[in-house]
This record gives sequence, C-alpha cells and structure tokens, in this order.
Amino acid sequence: MKPRNLRHRLEKAAKLLVIVQKYFPEVDCQFADEKGAHGHLMLRLSMGTDPAKLGRDLEGRGFAFTRTRNPWLGAMTYRGRKEDQPDVIIEVEIHANRLNPATEIAPEPWTFKEG
Repeated sequence: MKPRNLRHRLEKAAKLLVIVQKYFPEVDCQFADEKGAHGHLMLRLSMGTDPAKLGRDLEGRGFAFTRTRNPWLGAMTYRGRKEDQPDVIIEVEIHANRLNPATEIAPEPWTFKEG
C-alpha cells in the first residue's frame, strides 16, 4: 500500500479509537487494515459489558449497525458501517451453547437508540 493511502486509513482508525477510548479505555482492540474497503476496527468486550453508549455515539456519527448472535462461539457481534470509514466490529462475550451448533442467527439491522 502506498504511504499516503496507509496514512489516511490509519488516521481514520485513530479518530475512531478516540471515541472508543472515551467509553472503554481498557478494551482489547485491533485494527486489520487489509480487511474490507477501509479496514476493520475490532473490539472485544467481556461478558456483561454493554456497548450501548458507544453504539449510540457511533450512530450519531453516521454508522449503521447489524447484529449477529452466535451462541456456539459465545459471541454477540455488532458491525457498524459508514461510507469511507473503517468498519467497527464490536464483539461481546455471551454464554456459549455448544449443544445446538446450528443456532447462529443471520445478521439483522440493529440500533442502539433508546426507545
């Protein structure tokens, strides 16, 4: 990748990390610049952690989310997408259910806005 393109990609990810750090300063995260059109910023939250405040903030900045529940892997995954920005993938641990291996739910539109 050319230096200018990589710098722009990393700057966009760094701006997202400032928002993430505001809500979860100690979260385990990584940036995969080779994934997708603009890279993926992946966050792994522990069981019982609520990503709603972060999700509302990102939605206010134009991100649209989908949610996928995968009990077999013990994870609930929220994927936020916005044009010309890295995807934000928030994975929250849930109780694993290894008894029903085919219970993955297809991605569904999701919003963090308070009802």
